Amino acid sequence: MGTEDKELASVRLLELEDLPAVYALGESVFTADKWPSLYRTWDEYEPVGLFHASGEFCFVADYEDKIAGFALGSMIEKRNSAWNYGYLTWLAVDPVYKRLGIATLLLDEITHAFISNGARMMIVDTDAENDPAIRFFRRNDFLNEDAHIYLTKNLTNHPSYKRIRSKL
Repeated sequence: MGTEDKELASVRLLELEDLPAVYALGESVFTADKWPSLYRTWDEYEPVGLFHASGEFCFVADYEDKIAGFALGSMIEKRNSAWNYGYLTWLAVDPVYKRLGIATLLLDEITHAFISNGARMMIVDTDAENDPAIRFFRRNDFLNEDAHIYLTKNLTNHPSYKRIRSKL
């Protein structure tokens, strides 16, 4: 990011009136056609729920008076563990503002918030095919990749599904 771009970009806490713009950006970035195997889905409850439950870990990046990106996260505290985790749940940058350092600014801000609130580790996940995100996180010192397998089952062929749907 050039000096001029740094002066134009700023990161701040998400505010209630930002939710429609954040939702719209997420809707355009986290689409089923791009990432069909996501085990969680982007819907209107994601930004609202995280804002309500963990607002201190929800940030937006402004660029030229527009919301250019967001980072939404939460703290995870495990019982009987000395470790608290910062979980970066969603990170998005409007494609118009890619390569301006916006994602890095957002990552830096949420990292600071997690550390300030006692996190000892930060976790993030992404689709295995999302090469740009994987490269970004690796460049920013996310290591110890752990593979998870998420399985799906098409219920439309299940006898109960057919029985229930035929009554509708």
